[in-house]
Amino acid sequence: MSSTSAPLIGVENLSVQFPGRARRALSDVSVCIEPGSTIAIAGPSGCGKTTLLRTLAGFIPDLIHADVQGGIRLDGQWLSGSELSQLSQTIGLVQQDPDAQVCTLRVGSEAAFGPENLCLPRQEIDVRVRDALHHLAISHLVERDTTTLSGGEKQRLAVASILTMKPSVILLDEPTAHLDPAGAKALFELLQELQRQTSCTLLIVEHRLSPLEVLNPQLWIMDAGRLVQRKASRIHADVSSLAREMVVDEPVRGPRRSAPGGLRIEGLCFGYTDRLLNDLSLTVYPGEILGIIGPNGGGKTTLLRLMAGLEKPDAGIIARPIQLDVGMVFQHPHQQIFERTVRRDLELESPMDDSDVVSMLASARLSGLSDAPPHSLSLGEQRRLTVLTALGGDPDLLLLDEPFIGQDRDNASWIVEQIWRARDRGTAVCLVTHDIPMADVLCDRLLYLGKDILLGPPHEVFSRLRDMGNTAFTPQFWLEGE
Repeated sequence: MSSTSAPLIGVENLSVQFPGRARRALSDVSVCIEPGSTIAIAGPSGCGKTTLLRTLAGFIPDLIHADVQGGIRLDGQWLSGSELSQLSQTIGLVQQDPDAQVCTLRVGSEAAFGPENLCLPRQEIDVRVRDALHHLAISHLVERDTTTLSGGEKQRLAVASILTMKPSVILLDEPTAHLDPAGAKALFELLQELQRQTSCTLLIVEHRLSPLEVLNPQLWIMDAGRLVQRKASRIHADVSSLAREMVVDEPVRGPRRSAPGGLRIEGLCFGYTDRLLNDLSLTVYPGEILGIIGPNGGGKTTLLRLMAGLEKPDAGIIARPIQLDVGMVFQHPHQQIFERTVRRDLELESPMDDSDVVSMLASARLSGLSDAPPHSLSLGEQRRLTVLTALGGDPDLLLLDEPFIGQDRDNASWIVEQIWRARDRGTAVCLVTHDIPMADVLCDRLLYLGKDILLGPPHEVFSRLRDMGNTAFTPQFWLEGE
């Protein structure tokens, strides 16, 4: 089906329950989605947003086992009777975790994978791949190995690989979670143009609602598996303003430069195929929150991996105190989930009392999930689990790679509190984030990794970025619409 003939979608009394979970992931959802609609779906972490998109795309129950009641109609035909190969020509899903979507070893091959499986002519495939990679600003990566891409580059590739299929319904599950600010803005402008040209239907799950303004979407609010509210326009509150509200009563604390611990970097150089980091020198002090920002592919995640000792520098030194205890939250939660239950993951280093497990899970809003398989959790729930495990040993150095991904305001607030508590214990905190307003008020210093490297207090770094014309990485761009 071409993207010029979006179907009418009817969701009828849809309920979904996963094995081993007491509560339904979706409960009696009924709604009609008109052709050409743009819908933003928001709600607390674990409320069923991802489950709804996966069910619409046919992944549930065909690929992901669950008990499904009710159903979905496309132009009057039950979706349950459709083969996934046929359905993918109508409905495309950009998944929450780009690693779960990439299935080939080269960027060009990944973008071509869908059209090739539709047996399209080679010339048509080449045109679709070229156009999609161009629109997502990753044409220069066409020959790159997909395993060397940053999280943001993988996310752009995941979107491109869906666009090459030209579906008439596009489902996007937190598509900007790993994108830098400029990339997030460009993506929604691209979707706006795509909808103008093709009248496709868009359903977008997002916690950061501000960038969606350009699409003027309807807003659906979900809670506990139910669709509880529908609005004609977006709401104004999102996670980006959270830290600014919380910091009002938070005393300003600088780094403890005389305290033991911390980490020193001198003349650091590192690259995979291209040089990512070149002659970088800095010290991270105990009791300091260092924010690391910059464009996708600039080396932010790589720098955390080097700090943790997971990579070795090509040149330069990384000096760590003897017996430095490091806690790390990886960019993708599944990379640090190892056990079959949530409790066993918490107890990976040492056993815990039942009361301690209950208390920890309750603090992270994971109550009742002690015996659940970690991979059955939502992305936001998995993220909070990895924050708990990273903090478990009271680390001297805490490395956080996009810790706010998948979090609603309350859960982001909990993570902010954990960061502040770690800092107050004298922990050196390094925080990679694309949430620029959050970085502005949460961090003592900022390190910008781009064509130029900038290091200093947030107001100084943002001032220099504005002077350079790089306003997308300043808080005013998001808070004031610059």
